[in-house]
Amino acid sequence: MRFRLPRPYTILITRTGETPMAITLRPLPLAVMGLLLAALPVVWVSQLLGQNEQLAEENENLTETATEVLIELETLDSEVENLRERAGVPEASSSDRSSVDIPRGGVEQTAAASDLFALAKSRMPQIDTKLEAHVRPALEDTLAEEAAQAAAFPSAKPIEGALEVTSEFGLRRNPFGGSRYEMHNGIDFRGPTGTPIYATADGIVVKAEYSGGYGKHVVIDHGYSYETLYAHLSEIELQAGDRVKRGALIGALGSTGRSSGPHLHYEVHRNGQPVNPRYYLDLNDLWAQQDQ
Repeated sequence: MRFRLPRPYTILITRTGETPMAITLRPLPLAVMGLLLAALPVVWVSQLLGQNEQLAEENENLTETATEVLIELETLDSEVENLRERAGVPEASSSDRSSVDIPRGGVEQTAAASDLFALAKSRMPQIDTKLEAHVRPALEDTLAEEAAQAAAFPSAKPIEGALEVTSEFGLRRNPFGGSRYEMHNGIDFRGPTGTPIYATADGIVVKAEYSGGYGKHVVIDHGYSYETLYAHLSEIELQAGDRVKRGALIGALGSTGRSSGPHLHYEVHRNGQPVNPRYYLDLNDLWAQQDQ
């Protein structure tokens, strides 16, 4: 059976005394036009739905980005607060800071991305002002003070290489014989005469002289209540008033003064009192065995 196209229809429109008007209608073009006209609203609505979905997705992405920015700002603000505490800057008044302990509530409503970005933009200058105007200058002073204090801590070795301890800090038997005990205020390190002796921390030389007990010796004031003493030297390379850095050459090991042989007698004083140098030195050796 063969398919046949619908036949066209002719419509005559007449008025009395006038020539009739004929309109020919072809079913197929009319049907196609009708389908197209019917499909237009569907396509338009589909496009609107697609655009709306895209806008919703973009808005959600912007909201997530704005939230992440605020979280980063809160983290930065927290780090600035930690720096403020370390620098000793007084805390802001309680009226300037929110607290999770304050009772609050209400219906949850998602904030618009534009509002979140506006909040982030308003908070950035506050954090920057806190950091630049208050925290940074005080922190720089604090860090400089910490660096100076660390440099003044007598933790370096006075002699390079392995150290051989011949006499520990504390009570010991008289090294020149007899049964009497005496207080030894430092540690003795054996070594060849002429071995270089170095400052164990930054400081100012307050003594560089000879005495009957210590022989040729140097005393360095490191500040922060620390002093060190280097005794029985064969040579002194410094003089009182010199500023020295950790590792600076002080002199050479010897056996001057009350000494039974070449060695360095090294003392550490804290608040004017002698303390065990082992508390400050990493010797990594066995403690000397002394006869009791």
